[in-house]
Amino acid sequence: MGLSSSLESLLLFLWISGICDGLVKTELIQKDNCTNYELQFERVFSVPGDVAMLNSTLLSPDVFNFTAVPFNITWFSTKTGQEMRNETGRLLVLGETLWFLNTTMDDDGEYVTILRYDTVRRKNNCTNYELQFERVFSVPGDVAMLNSTLLSPDVFNFTAVPFNITWFSTKTGQEMRNETGRLLVLGETLWFLNTTMDDDGEYVTILRTPSQCYMQSTKLVMDHPSEECGRPKKAYVTLTEGVADTVNCPLKDYIDKLDSYDISSSVNWYKGCDLILEESGSHTLRDKDKLTFHKVKTEDSGTYTCTLMFTLDGVTRSVSETTEATVTNDYSLVPQVHEPENEIIKEAKGSNFTKRCLVFVPGAGLPFVDVVWLIRNKVIFNTHPSERIYTSELRSWTQDDPKGVWLELLLFFPELRGEDFYLDYTCRVFSARGTPEGDFTLLPTDPNIILPIGLVFGVVTALFIVTVTVYYIFRIDIVLWFRRAFPVLYTNKDLDGKLYDAYVAWPNPGAFGFNEEVEKFSLQTLPEVLEQACGYKLFIAGRDCLPGQAIVDSVDENLQASRRVLLLYTASTFISERHTSSTSSNNNNNITKISEGGDKIENRTSDSSDRSDRSDSNDSVGFDGGDKVFSDTRQHLECMGVMNRALLEGSLKVILVELEEITPAQLALFPESLRHLRKKQGAVCWWKALQTKQKWSTCSRWQDYEDRSEKDSQVSPSFSPSSRFWKEIRYHMPVRGKRVVYPEKTALLSL
Repeated sequence: MGLSSSLESLLLFLWISGICDGLVKTELIQKDNCTNYELQFERVFSVPGDVAMLNSTLLSPDVFNFTAVPFNITWFSTKTGQEMRNETGRLLVLGETLWFLNTTMDDDGEYVTILRYDTVRRKNNCTNYELQFERVFSVPGDVAMLNSTLLSPDVFNFTAVPFNITWFSTKTGQEMRNETGRLLVLGETLWFLNTTMDDDGEYVTILRTPSQCYMQSTKLVMDHPSEECGRPKKAYVTLTEGVADTVNCPLKDYIDKLDSYDISSSVNWYKGCDLILEESGSHTLRDKDKLTFHKVKTEDSGTYTCTLMFTLDGVTRSVSETTEATVTNDYSLVPQVHEPENEIIKEAKGSNFTKRCLVFVPGAGLPFVDVVWLIRNKVIFNTHPSERIYTSELRSWTQDDPKGVWLELLLFFPELRGEDFYLDYTCRVFSARGTPEGDFTLLPTDPNIILPIGLVFGVVTALFIVTVTVYYIFRIDIVLWFRRAFPVLYTNKDLDGKLYDAYVAWPNPGAFGFNEEVEKFSLQTLPEVLEQACGYKLFIAGRDCLPGQAIVDSVDENLQASRRVLLLYTASTFISERHTSSTSSNNNNNITKISEGGDKIENRTSDSSDRSDRSDSNDSVGFDGGDKVFSDTRQHLECMGVMNRALLEGSLKVILVELEEITPAQLALFPESLRHLRKKQGAVCWWKALQTKQKWSTCSRWQDYEDRSEKDSQVSPSFSPSSRFWKEIRYHMPVRGKRVVYPEKTALLSL
């Protein structure tokens, strides 16, 4: 500002600055050990009514590292020695700058800046938790409680690790110690029992453990007492007219701390300057810190002061806080979150997804509530569609019945990604009545498994059908191959005490069903294939019987010594003489004889007259309780023994071999037991093999039988073990497992 011609109207502001180490101009400066930077050369000139700005140059890197070291600045007047404080419309202190908003002639003079930095924190290499956000406000004569939050499991395990706490003043750098009636240090709490204006400032808590050090600052703000009843700093609350409501005392922390010391305390409530009596019918004092109105009225608005009285360190003291209450017709109850309702939502990856938060706030007027979406307890502030996840603007509408306000906030996912799943999304409502919330969990949709399951089921079903069909058609070949490929899986039948693999029961000479072809098949074909080609051991009646042995003993012993029974029969084997004539006309079945040449095939009809000559026997025995009689005693005994062991005892397996085709009329004349056995397990048909041979011989040209027999590949299928008939016989025959070679036998063989 420039000089005017009238120097008498000018005010000269002289400004002196210093960092701790002594000023000598006034008694105020002499009290501080400050480094004196003397009077600044630059003066500030002004006239009454103008604004004047005084700026200190101490906040400079040439003075100290103000970016790293905590500090505070105080302005003083050398005229009065008083600290310069904010005065509305007059003075404004902003750090290193002092503003005169409306200068007067009395403002002329020198003003001192005293800058103090935190020597305590410079000396201690501690983890710094900085200045607490919460300030403690007080007036001279009251009690002030400064409480450090370092004693927390978030800082260290204070229940298991030893520690000590020290309090320091940043003004003096001195440790705070107990002063009777003035100061009381109780661990993490510093009590000012009788505050003064000089107590204003920051106080540092230093907590040390055997291995760590922590520090934190707490600010005490001293105000001049208000000319009105109550405190200059006030809390504010809104009461709803016509309903019950409550004013809370801000001294809850003091009450809880005194309770932890087992110190009794009492609270008095004042409205303005008048003491509120507990006996009043319009309100109730609850829990020391609550003043509850039964029904709020308009005249209940005003200032309410709660004064806490207690005795600490032998001194009775008090502390007060003031709350200004206003009465309104608007009210709101606890918000109700209707959506989401703690649900699980499944969505497809890559899809567009939107979820709304729907809240109803019962009450009248616009509620003071805020609705937010949170992911992992982090608020989503994005509201622009360009973001990957964003929210809409809060939309609201009123409702008359029930009366209240609906609030809606949408959460948008333009494209769901993998990281969006398996998370909890929370809609939270902040209000004075509470903070209700609702959440949902986002999961990916279940894969569409119907089609894959259907395909798998179809493939498995088709594979099963094909497998069953193939096994049904080729089961005999499969089983025979498996026996040949894995003989070790089967036990050796030589160790079961049996002498024969099969007992061959066939129509002997003189019995029904006998002819030369049956005899040739039984005594020549069977041994040639099963014994010579396949290695089985057979007992054939008429070939292996001991001379002079009784028929009954022979049949019983040899059946007992056999593992299977090959029961050979023709259409007339089990038919008596009286039935022969009645069935001979219907019997077109022929026993096919293969001539030695192999090309000529004879059909020899069973001659009933020949059999009838041999059928007369006085000792014929009935079979199965019917009138079917057998002239051959051995055949009868064989049939009886076989059926008894097969059907009643289950100790013997019978292989039925049909030598000629059986018509239904002929089958009806068979013994019931045989018909049951044939129906249960079937029969191996020799005549089918002969029919196949006949067709094969008709369609092919062959050389003489002697020439063809020289080559294995040209052997007749009827006599080849690989033909269908013999495969069926081998399928039913005992399994020839891996034989055990005994050392004794090996030694004898090596001799």
